[in-house]
Amino acid sequence: MASRSEEDLCCPVCQEIFTDPVILSCSHSFCKDCLKRWWKERPTHECPICKRRSSKPEPPLNRALKNLCESFLQERDQRAPEGLCSLHSEKFKLFCLDHQQPVCVVCCASEKHTNHRFRPIDEAAQQHKKELQETLEPLKEKLKICEEVQVKFDQTAKHIKVQARHTERQIKEQFKKLHQFLAEEEEARLAALRE
Repeated sequence: MASRSEEDLCCPVCQEIFTDPVILSCSHSFCKDCLKRWWKERPTHECPICKRRSSKPEPPLNRALKNLCESFLQERDQRAPEGLCSLHSEKFKLFCLDHQQPVCVVCCASEKHTNHRFRPIDEAAQQHKKELQETLEPLKEKLKICEEVQVKFDQTAKHIKVQARHTERQIKEQFKKLHQFLAEEEEARLAALRE
């Protein structure tokens, strides 16, 4: 059950912690979206609590309340044990298919999840696991092919290096023989010239 301080931070329309709270001239605050929806369904822009008419079509943001709500949510999220809903401290038993997030049974009935589709959390987890496996399989195949190609590339690179060294050795030997032949030929010609 919500504590007294948490109740003070709840919007009177959706009963959830304020999101972008706005303040009316009568000093009542509401979530910006909740107030817009409320006004859309009525001919006049009146306060949902005291019915006093609002002169401003765009009420100002209640910054102090917004900061309070954000601080409260941060603290509560840090305190909330894993596997429990940070809003209602209930165990996650359902998965909202529209928001793609786990929810408790109280969240399921909240306005935030109106007309949403739900699955038991274990069933949703299995489905997500199956989808991940299906996505993972082709990636594993691609990784295997990439590793095989990498091995072939490494072998080819090694072979090219060996071939390059061998060719270099052959070129040096050929030029060494050529130099030797030219030196001998030079010597022979010079000897012949002297004679």
